[in-house]
Formats: sequence, structure tokens, C-alpha cells
Amino acid sequence: MEGKASQSGTVSGPAAAKREVRRMIRERVGGLDAAAREAMSRSICLRVSALVREKNFRRVAVFAARPGEVDLLSLLDLLPDREWYFPLVHEGRRLSFHRVCHHGELVAGSWGIREPGPGCPELHAGEMDLIVLPGAAFTRDGKRLGYGGGFYDTLLAGPAAGVPLAGVCFPCQLLDDLPMEAHDRHVDMVIAPGGE
Repeated sequence: MEGKASQSGTVSGPAAAKREVRRMIRERVGGLDAAAREAMSRSICLRVSALVREKNFRRVAVFAARPGEVDLLSLLDLLPDREWYFPLVHEGRRLSFHRVCHHGELVAGSWGIREPGPGCPELHAGEMDLIVLPGAAFTRDGKRLGYGGGFYDTLLAGPAAGVPLAGVCFPCQLLDDLPMEAHDRHVDMVIAPGGE
């Protein structure tokens, strides 16, 4: 769908629709209290750990939550026998993934998001058994709306092409449909609390 200029000079189309959805989701997530987010994050971690055990995934990429995101750190304690990899942000919208064995190996990084500290070994994204990724919004059939930075789009179009993908979100981030563009990747499954 091409953008069209309205009489006021603004452009409509997928990019504008995505901005509007992101704004709406920020309001929804902002309305959740900390205790509710924590309880839902625990539920999601239990569901992710059950999936990892069921499929016998060994090497799993996850992420350290920024404010308002699903907190996945308890996975390190739930399944200490698995290898957990966290993203490190580089110039050019590139992500690399590094093994983190305990919470203390995460340090403050880009945009205040915790990331692997020095000495955490890297694993090529294509060698992961599963990549668990964040998003502003998802649909139950796997459409994903990111935050607009393009980091995961770049990763999934190249180094991680073919790796199974799981999106995690709170129920208020699940929508019936999302604006999509050619470069947007679907996820293979969406994990939310309560069996969504």
C-alpha cells in the first residue's frame, strides 16, 4: 500500500499506521501496574520454559526487558541447564548474541537496556534453536510490529533466517490485525500469559 498525501500534507500508509498502533500500545502497556506485569512475565516464562523443554531446545536467544516489556530473566533460573543468549547492539542496526549464565553478567548498555558484559561468548544467530523476541504488538497468527528500529528485521532477514521465532507479549499487545510491509517477518508462535 503506498502512502497518500492528504490535504493537510501528512502522509498516510503503513508507516503512519504503525506509528499509531505503537502509540496505542504504549498507552495500554503504560496502564498496567508493575505487579500485573511481573505476574504476567512469570506466566510467560513458565510457558517459554515448557516449550524449550518439550522441543529440547538447547541454545535460546532471549532479551533483557526495557521498561514495559516482558521480563524473561527468570528463565536463567528456571532452566539453568540451557544456554541463554542475549543481544548486543552494534552500529548498522546489527545484533550479536552472547551467552549469559547469570544475571550479574548483564550490564547497562544501549538506551539503558541491559546487555551481555565483556567476556560473554558469542554464538552466531543462525545456530540458535529458538529466538524469543519482543515487539510492540502481535497477532495470534504471528504478525509482529516492532518498535521501529529495524534491529530484528535486519537479523531475521539474514543471519537468523530459518531459525524458529517466538514473540512474547502481554494480552493488551495482541491485536486482530497489524499493518505489514514487505520486510516484516512473521513469528512462528506468540506466547502470552493465560494460554493466549
